Amino acid sequence: MGRTHVSNEVGALKRALVHRPGHETQRYPHGDFLQAFPLRPSCTDFDLEKAQTEHDQLTKVLAAHNVEVIEATDLLAETLEASPEAKKALIDAYLTDSRIEGIELTEAARCYLESSSTSTQLVERLFEGIRYGDTDVVNADRFPLAALSGNAFDPETFLASPLNTAFFVRDPLSVIGEGITLNHMYWHDRNREVDLLEAVARHHPDFAATQRWFDHRCSFHLEGGDIVNLNAHSVAVGLSSRTEGAAIDVLCRQLLWGRGESDIADIYVFFVPQMGNRLHLDTYVSRIDYDTFVIDPAIARNPSVLRVRAGRRKGSVRIDELSGSLKDIFRKALSIGPVRLMDFGSSAESRMEFEYGNGATGMLCLSPGNLCVSEENVVANDLLDKAGMTLHPVSVQEMTVGFGGPSSLCLPLWREDV
Repeated sequence: MGRTHVSNEVGALKRALVHRPGHETQRYPHGDFLQAFPLRPSCTDFDLEKAQTEHDQLTKVLAAHNVEVIEATDLLAETLEASPEAKKALIDAYLTDSRIEGIELTEAARCYLESSSTSTQLVERLFEGIRYGDTDVVNADRFPLAALSGNAFDPETFLASPLNTAFFVRDPLSVIGEGITLNHMYWHDRNREVDLLEAVARHHPDFAATQRWFDHRCSFHLEGGDIVNLNAHSVAVGLSSRTEGAAIDVLCRQLLWGRGESDIADIYVFFVPQMGNRLHLDTYVSRIDYDTFVIDPAIARNPSVLRVRAGRRKGSVRIDELSGSLKDIFRKALSIGPVRLMDFGSSAESRMEFEYGNGATGMLCLSPGNLCVSEENVVANDLLDKAGMTLHPVSVQEMTVGFGGPSSLCLPLWREDV
């Protein structure tokens, strides 16, 4: 079995990448939570013990289903041990995406990272970020006039912020077929998460030969939550607030005309509404069985879907606007019989408004009809149970605060075909 193979979202999950939240979530300058977590303006802290318990519950479910669970920090440390070139390339990319101003501060940050005594320590420093106090720029003899004039550097302030959202592993990298996309994240700081995975993709002996369908140095944004594999020949991509049309253009040309051996012939582009914290296609559409999808009514009401195929001229594409219901679109895309669409009712109902905003459609399919779901979504889970699905409820509230469900915390690397 190779290291990556995903042609659908329901085949038995055999290998997955995760990241257990760590000390990087506890680094607050002067106790100021929002300096470290600017994307959580409604929160005042991050309960690491609770988050780790949640994550352990999730990985326990995966292990019980014989999924090979790979921790991102372990994989990165293995990469740095196996390839001396990986360390320099990764530090260069990390510092570039940290946007540190000027030669002196950049070199101070570089010296701090390069002084790591082991690969494991370097990985910890990359995740935990770099404070001025971690470097020698706070030493009075380095910048004595700055110290005397009251302009010394604050040891608590970050030169490079911590990677405290890295447990959302589905966003930075995606697997399509036997290749991967290294995504260009909407929030710039999260591109350092991609840098870490790019080091693995380029230098780890198990992944170095993997075909790459998208380069995260692309000018345009693409995030993994907007990529949903349908079958070996079809993939759905969300045109959303996080993924740009130009990025999808780049991806389509690579899949349809690139030098790699892509089997993709049809790319279905879904226009994704933004409602609250539902940002990506996978928060509106989830396939849960051979013939069954869970659909958020907000995208089913007036679906807007394009199909992109290779054009007649080399390098060109043909774009068709699709009419008809989502049932018909999915049936034709999958080349199967009747398709069943489930929804959990109107989000105008107060309970379902909460559950849609709490990752109700963000369940993780372990195998057809076998789902890991958010335990707080009691109405959605009851409907899934009545529909004959096998459920494995876990709580992920501390980690996700509603920005996705279990699927956002697990990157499938290998699934069986269906």
